Amino acid sequence: MKFPISGAAMALALAAAWLPACAAAQQPPQIGAVSAMPDELATFQAATSKLYAMKEKAFAQGDVDPIINRFYAANAISVGPEGKPYEGRAAYAENYSKIVQTYNVKVEPIHAYVNGNAGWEWANFRVAPKDAASTEKPFSFVILFLWAKVNGEWVCAGDSYVVGEFKND
Repeated sequence: MKFPISGAAMALALAAAWLPACAAAQQPPQIGAVSAMPDELATFQAATSKLYAMKEKAFAQGDVDPIINRFYAANAISVGPEGKPYEGRAAYAENYSKIVQTYNVKVEPIHAYVNGNAGWEWANFRVAPKDAASTEKPFSFVILFLWAKVNGEWVCAGDSYVVGEFKND
């Protein structure tokens, strides 16, 4: 015995089977806090940790040179909460020459991702006045560092930061 199926019923049945698959396929991909290659991530984090230590030391010594010539790429771009980007070594030198004299910093990496010659890392960027008599309180930025591997060496291609902090539980 044959049961007639109307065209509308067939279309409805096909749509019911097809729509969940489409919805799943349209979900944005999620990137975890680790790369697909754990060894690659560990190597990346070891390299960026050394660069963060270099930047912290440069602040402690009031020396802008390692920051503008070794930490950041020559054409790096940064943007902060005021929304005014600065780009390139001259802009970095102007910006950092003042603040390395006034503050010490500590970079606390939170989440990182790397794939080949590109990576990013979210961090807390802690800032404290060098002058113990200062009435200014320490503060923190949430910062996203963008990294590129150039000639086998990691260099910061830029960053974006806002006042705040990740809770590192």
